[in-house]
Amino acid sequence: MIAEKGRRGSNRSSSPLLSIVVPVYNEQDCLEEMVRRLVAVVPALEVADYEIVFVDDGSRDGSLDRLRVLAQANPRIRYLSFARNFGHQFALAAGIDHAAGDAIVTLDGDLQHPPELIPALFAEWLRGFDVVYTVRVSNRGHAMKEFWSRVFYWLMRKLTGVDVPTGGADFRLIDRRVADALRACREQFVFVRGLVPWLGFQRKAVPYEAAERYAGSTSYVFARMLRFALDGVFSFSIVPLRLISLVGAATVVLGVVYGGYTLWVRLFSDQAVSGWASLIGVMLVFSGAQLLSLGILSEYVGRIYEEVKQRPRYVIAERSDGLNSQVQGPRP
Repeated sequence: MIAEKGRRGSNRSSSPLLSIVVPVYNEQDCLEEMVRRLVAVVPALEVADYEIVFVDDGSRDGSLDRLRVLAQANPRIRYLSFARNFGHQFALAAGIDHAAGDAIVTLDGDLQHPPELIPALFAEWLRGFDVVYTVRVSNRGHAMKEFWSRVFYWLMRKLTGVDVPTGGADFRLIDRRVADALRACREQFVFVRGLVPWLGFQRKAVPYEAAERYAGSTSYVFARMLRFALDGVFSFSIVPLRLISLVGAATVVLGVVYGGYTLWVRLFSDQAVSGWASLIGVMLVFSGAQLLSLGILSEYVGRIYEEVKQRPRYVIAERSDGLNSQVQGPRP
């Protein structure tokens, strides 16, 4: 029933269907509390039915076993399990691919995104907004992380022209039309926080206070955060390629100026000194600019290589009964 009605499009006027998508990676100690709090907030919403779609991103703990138990106990709980760890953004995309609701809420499985905020998101959706996204108002105890987060989002807006809000998160509600448009974007390097504002539609921000993790430790170490940031920049902007041209032009100008100065000293001065320091300095500057340019070009070429292979975004090893199975992961 849920899959059939969800395919017909969004329905805000008379008891819509709600899907809640939760990516999971090694969150076995959070799952029961997550379900308890989600089930507690749904009665405050005027929905005909709802589903909770968990996406197990190749967890190595007992998360999948607990999802099986939870799905057996509650028919509104569905789950997908990846064959391996494909990444948080792919887990989000898979949940949206398989969600059938008129409105789809996505939030992380560590309970830093408070489920109690869902009624506020739903109320804004009923008012007519197609995307209701949350903005973190503080990051208590993580001042350095907050600083780099602000720098990243500022750079994203400057380099890409996409209005990615500072403090944005993957805690949002999207309309069925937005979900269908998002599903049509099948690139291999997924950055949902950039794709959703890139699509457009009517958007509304809702502030929230991030909580501490309910249990466990974060998997977002510095290396993964850096890769996440690079995916955001390189997936939405060709400005780095243009910067190569500017760097090249600047080094050429500097080279001409320095060459002219060297020639003037040689011809009109007796101060010419044969030395290796200036030569080594010039070589380091030019070779560094060349290697940086090659690195940026290689990043784009590598992404083109991954795209042309047209492999599926993710591979599903197991799914629960009753889950919307319109999409398996391969490109349409």
